[in-house]
Amino acid sequence: MKSVTHIGAAWLLTLTTLFAQSAEWQQTNGPLGGDVNALMLTDAGTLIAGTRLGGLYRSTNAGATWERIPETSQAPFLFVSVWDLTRNSQGHLFAATNRGVYRSTDGGATWTAFRDGFTNPFVEALAINSADVIFAGTRGGMFRSEDSGETWVAFNNGLAELHVQAVAVTPLGDVLAGTQDGLFLSSDNGDNWSEISSGLSNKRIYAIFPVSEDTLLVGTLGGAFLSTDHGANWNKLDVVFGSIYSFVRQSNTTLYAGGGGFLFRSTDNGVTWSQGILEKLEGGAFWDILVLPSGNLMAATSTYGVVRSSDAGATWQPANTQLAVTEVVELASAPSGELFAGTGDGVFRTRDGGDTWESLFTPDLPLLDVRAMASHPTGRLFVGANGILALSDDNGESWTQADSSLNERFPESVAFGQNQEVYVGFYERIFKSTDGGDTWSALPDTFPQATIQELAVAPDGAVFAGTRSSGVFRSTDGGASWQPINNGLGASPDMTAFLFLPNGDVLASGFDGVFRSGDSGDTWQKLGNVPVLGVKDLVQDSAGNLFITMRGGGVAVSEDDGATWTSINDGLWNKDATALFVTEGDRVYVGTRGAGVFSARFGPTSVDSKANPQPITFVLRQNYPNPFNPETRIRYRLASSADVTLAVFNPLGQLVRTLATGHRPAGEHVVTWDGRDAKGRPVASGVYVYRLSASAMTQSRKMVLTR
Repeated sequence: MKSVTHIGAAWLLTLTTLFAQSAEWQQTNGPLGGDVNALMLTDAGTLIAGTRLGGLYRSTNAGATWERIPETSQAPFLFVSVWDLTRNSQGHLFAATNRGVYRSTDGGATWTAFRDGFTNPFVEALAINSADVIFAGTRGGMFRSEDSGETWVAFNNGLAELHVQAVAVTPLGDVLAGTQDGLFLSSDNGDNWSEISSGLSNKRIYAIFPVSEDTLLVGTLGGAFLSTDHGANWNKLDVVFGSIYSFVRQSNTTLYAGGGGFLFRSTDNGVTWSQGILEKLEGGAFWDILVLPSGNLMAATSTYGVVRSSDAGATWQPANTQLAVTEVVELASAPSGELFAGTGDGVFRTRDGGDTWESLFTPDLPLLDVRAMASHPTGRLFVGANGILALSDDNGESWTQADSSLNERFPESVAFGQNQEVYVGFYERIFKSTDGGDTWSALPDTFPQATIQELAVAPDGAVFAGTRSSGVFRSTDGGASWQPINNGLGASPDMTAFLFLPNGDVLASGFDGVFRSGDSGDTWQKLGNVPVLGVKDLVQDSAGNLFITMRGGGVAVSEDDGATWTSINDGLWNKDATALFVTEGDRVYVGTRGAGVFSARFGPTSVDSKANPQPITFVLRQNYPNPFNPETRIRYRLASSADVTLAVFNPLGQLVRTLATGHRPAGEHVVTWDGRDAKGRPVASGVYVYRLSASAMTQSRKMVLTR
């Protein structure tokens, strides 16, 4: 191959591998459902659904299908939880959110956010009186707006508890505020408040329903209560048990009360009640209930999204088509190819790449609030949910609870070692199994006040534990003892993921970014700055590209071993990204908080300025460490065997040293440069360029030597 002794400056800026920006994320069809807090029917018959994590959705066909209401600069829905929905006499819609009150004047098509005057913009409840005055219950007291929600004024005189969770206006015009500690009434538009909790054995109020001028219902943490004297006295409804979150009227005499998985019905205006549901919505809650013009019921629930009943609430069916507002915290794949999503609403499985998802929920062992999930090479699936560890040997068709010797709660991470070793991390304790998860023993308690959130086992058997507040711990004796290894990890030791590279290096992600260690964690070096702090997960594809998810920042990729990061969020409209998974075919899946799972297939493209670029035949990676003194390692990957030349040049384009030349087989290769020229003399500090040529193509990167 022709020797290169001088190169023009232009090539220093070209001939690198860039990610294919034409690829876009596509939202998979689920997992459907999730947490929906509120429902409303507009004058035009459009259904509006307010969700816990995904903003607002609407349906124009009675809930048969849903569409997301896109965010605008006037109403950013990202990270917005919608807690209540109401409308005024003009048909204007209002949404209570954790970022103030949103208003729509066009039937829900577009929204504008208002928070002027709120000392605490976390609004949980809304009510409107006959004069269109709006009352907002917040985590900082009661507020009132007399200009259609544009400005707000606090009115808390006499309101002893400021966390307001329910608001209602009676037919007489009185305002009721249900708080975490008592029920309060105002007869002067909120100027003054007095407590009316006499007889309420539970004073945490979730729902208020004026039945008539003097008859009131309240739902509490401990059941429902009825007052027939405008709140002066209350009597508990014995049949209505559990927490009660919602009420609705179906007819002049028929009322419904929604609780934690149960529905109750009264046919005499709330005096007597009966249990109205045939089968409990296990793990669900009826946050809001709506009566459709057809007389059918529709409910906003936790876990199950939107559900519908055509038999007076005896049975319920999901109504979630295109409504995916789940919080995905883990992704895993079985050896047979199925992809699993661990969510706050249970475990879901897809066998077609995300086109369809099925819930693996079983009433005998309801696995909700998933915090850990991993699939063993043997096919056994491990899931930490509901505070327990569950196992499945048939791809989630059935589940068993792990051995009772696991006497801790809330498993946070699962990792697999050599042979049949399995490690499970709880808050402050790690358990180990040497028989694939059949039996367990507790490891020494060496993590005082260090919440464990990630475990990983290196190829040499070393176990790494990432914590929320104390950085990284390592065990080289199978968990018998642990040592903190935080040299170079930065100021915020919140560690979330580990990745072991083919060359033996280990990567760790955390709040401050991504770190690399070439000595099994003894020392760490921070890689390039990530676009948004708060890295949640870290994976690598077959070409060596690194992917990260970031809290509120979506997904970023690095093609140079972490030296630089580029956001790749086209199509990822929910950027609160959490979990990552890469298939053998390099399809990337990302889980989000409030929008289910997205997927995309990215690939490298050449940016050589030639009109007809050749296919990529190799990848040149960023050197590590960089900056370095005196040695650094340079890795490259060949798609097929080829004649190569790897050389170092100074900023003038002059050859400093040839590091590799000749025929090399396909695969990963590593070359070390010791900072010396071809005659063995140390070179000066500065920027150098290394260039790889193979199969008529070239790539180059920069590196920095510091003496």
